[in-house]
Amino acid sequence: MAMLGGRSDLFFPACMVIVGAHYLPFVFLYGMRLFAVLAALMTLVGVLLLYVPLVPSIAAGWFTGALLVVFAFLLKAFARSQDATPSSSGR
Repeated sequence: MAMLGGRSDLFFPACMVIVGAHYLPFVFLYGMRLFAVLAALMTLVGVLLLYVPLVPSIAAGWFTGALLVVFAFLLKAFARSQDATPSSSGR
């Protein structure tokens, strides 16, 4: 807990920021802007909860889990729609 200075109540918001930032390279690697939305939501909410602890820390963990499940379905639907469209390579 060296990162948090012994404040265990900041663990989940700090993890939100780290995990959210880790999705930023996916925007460029996979060319899917939905990853930017996911990264922005997780990072901004995590920073907000770090500086303004309005809710219990565990709520940040549950919010992150729910957000990841929702975006899993959104990203899968987007990937399927990309596979269904004809490519421009002329096949």
